[in-house]
Amino acid sequence: MGKIEKVLWICLGNTCRSPAAEYLARYHAKKHSLDLIFESAGFMNAFSYMQPESQQYLDSKNIDHGDFRPQTINKTLLERQDLILTMEQSHVEDIKRRYSDIPDIDKKLFTLLEFNGNVEDLDIIDPYYTSKSTYEKVLKIIDENVEKALLKIKEINESDD
Repeated sequence: MGKIEKVLWICLGNTCRSPAAEYLARYHAKKHSLDLIFESAGFMNAFSYMQPESQQYLDSKNIDHGDFRPQTINKTLLERQDLILTMEQSHVEDIKRRYSDIPDIDKKLFTLLEFNGNVEDLDIIDPYYTSKSTYEKVLKIIDENVEKALLKIKEINESDD
């Protein structure tokens, strides 16, 4: 894998997990002095806003998310990324199937947990329609794994210099 500058976070509706990952990535990138570009997207436009639980989690860390606008995945968005990290294995499979014509799509597409070295339990569940405590657990998992992924990206980019 070459130098990583652009990272896309994907979940189903781009209103809970992937927007949280996008803004947490910005937060952790600043903390670790990483100059990266982050976006997030979903397979469908579920809502025109980020889920309140995700907003509250980001607010608790003083992370500004006021400019968030959900978007859906498309070929152009996927092509311009250096790394695409999804929340579920089914997202990886769907993208590979739908966008098999994108060069090297399989080399830059992983679940977040897979990218971080997990070999089992590659899914971060969708907390929509669950309890507040489940939302918090899921967002903490995302938070920890986003930071871990950024540190891995930093290593990759430093070894590529």
